[in-house]
Amino acid sequence: MKRILLKIWRMFPGRLQNLASRIIRPLFQVFAAAVIFNRDKNILLVKTTYQRVHPWGLPGGSLEYGEHPEEAVVREVWEETGLNVRIEKLLLVNAWLPDRVGLFYLCRIMDGTFTPSDEVSEFDYFSVNDLPDVRPLDLDIIKRLHQMVEHELA
Repeated sequence: MKRILLKIWRMFPGRLQNLASRIIRPLFQVFAAAVIFNRDKNILLVKTTYQRVHPWGLPGGSLEYGEHPEEAVVREVWEETGLNVRIEKLLLVNAWLPDRVGLFYLCRIMDGTFTPSDEVSEFDYFSVNDLPDVRPLDLDIIKRLHQMVEHELA
């Protein structure tokens, strides 16, 4: 059923997706995302199956009702990739008017093997200077997150 809904969702234009999201989740949309760097300070991004335009982004997703953000980011990464992560710390909380709030957690992969899912077809590590097709808003966040972590590791 989830696979069918994702195929239908993919056919909607962006404006219709935004409207449908507000109807389905009429209050604030809160999501948690994993920020994972490799030894070369490249960031892990996933290619989503439901976004036709700008399909690459950070792994993560919306919180379920009553779910703690840290539980959500671990669950979402597992569901999307088959990878188990450990949270090291909260890096950033960001809000987009009028109704979106994102929590970005620095994570480390503990174990697992990447397995494509209904939501994610592939993943890779990218230099922040050579990112794939990500949404413009995500581009700014990814660069901010990279600068934050780079200063910590320096």
